Amino acid sequence: MRIPIVFATDKNYLFYTCVAITSLAEHAAKDTTYSIFILMDEETQEAVNWIERLNQTYQKIWVEKVLVDTKALVNATICNNHVTKATFYRLLLDHMLLEEKCIYLDSDIIVTEDLTELYQIELGENYLAGCRDIWIDRMSTEQRENRRLKIGILSMDSYINAGVLVMNLKKIRDDQVQTKFLNHLEKKYPYEDQDILNVCCYGKILRIPQKWNLFTLFMGQIQEMREEGIGEKICQAFIKKSGILHYATPFIRPWERYCCWANKEWWGMASIWKEEKEYQLIKEKVEQLEQQYTWQYYVNRCRRYQKICIFGFTRYGKELCRWVQNIEGNREIYFCDNNKEKQGIQYHGVPVYSLDEIRRKQGTVFFLIASQGKKEEIKDLLLDLGIEEKNILWYQAKTREYYEYLDNRYYQKELEEIAYKEGYCLQKGETAYEAARKWFLLPEYQGWKEIYYLEKWIGKEWEG
Repeated sequence: MRIPIVFATDKNYLFYTCVAITSLAEHAAKDTTYSIFILMDEETQEAVNWIERLNQTYQKIWVEKVLVDTKALVNATICNNHVTKATFYRLLLDHMLLEEKCIYLDSDIIVTEDLTELYQIELGENYLAGCRDIWIDRMSTEQRENRRLKIGILSMDSYINAGVLVMNLKKIRDDQVQTKFLNHLEKKYPYEDQDILNVCCYGKILRIPQKWNLFTLFMGQIQEMREEGIGEKICQAFIKKSGILHYATPFIRPWERYCCWANKEWWGMASIWKEEKEYQLIKEKVEQLEQQYTWQYYVNRCRRYQKICIFGFTRYGKELCRWVQNIEGNREIYFCDNNKEKQGIQYHGVPVYSLDEIRRKQGTVFFLIASQGKKEEIKDLLLDLGIEEKNILWYQAKTREYYEYLDNRYYQKELEEIAYKEGYCLQKGETAYEAARKWFLLPEYQGWKEIYYLEKWIGKEWEG
């Protein structure tokens, strides 16, 4: 069977699109071929250089570029910083393809099985078929109602995520639905084109099994989903990871972090292109980011200095202070905070100074920025004062979200990191995992539970 597949991309997502197409080709069944159309503007067309290699590598696919006339989208309203005009290209699709039906896929996905079953879904009189947006089910009744009123539909029951769609192009053409799409471009919808599709196609949207659009964000939250009343069939789909994995959450995508749920699967597909420059640049960037999540990285940097200033008398600043004090060797440690009410306070014998007082210190001072929200502002301030960039480092804290979205394949590694950081000595034959159980049960480790949000990740492993 020949299946038409459509992607839309700009130059920033070219390699991710290549990985998504690779996953299609790698999982195509014996009798399946894919005709793949990539919607892009002129600037992106000039940047793409791997389509011919894909066509030569895989007999199951044929990829071609489709130039989009972006003039029709000049009035499109964008409300989210990570969204670009490319996301609106799908609204023009019925006039760009002669196909009667197609599958539309976002570029931040990988396919883990053949898509014949998805394509053969009978659309009938519906314009679209897609998966329930699980975010809607996880909202409170009040939040859901606010969303409904914001976009102006009768019910959110049929609301779907637009990252994976089966599109009835013939029906959309026959009923001239594109005109409705374009008339809604200027409206300030919270989710741009996704809301446009749900509003303009309301009443003619078919919901399909959740396996075809699995947000990796939820793969570590099965317990929470069950408690919120989300059906077991849907929960099982997230556990099995069979269908289409959707990396829709910016801060946990594979090209931003290694260790989140299902990111290993993406890198498995991406590594097919490991000799390519694009792959190597992304891998190098992620490795640098991951390095900044290890305590050893900060230890190595701090060891080079005799004077260390922790900028920000905050929760994370206090944690840094305790850990820096445990590094071998004698050092002068200070806090710096612009809040005058904090200046003069001491924590574990470490005083809080003003920036002017710190600048009067003799010798080189190493600045560790503890603030998570104003790191760039603080760094620019220090640079403007003549402090060399090599003597400034932002502390990338592991927040609740870090642990909540940590793939359980990395739990052991993370536990070993905590044991190292806290100076915990494992007993003979004791694993870090066994030690973590003590941290739950013994009163003296209650502080660790709060610092490392253990209930959000390790705690789940012991239930039942």
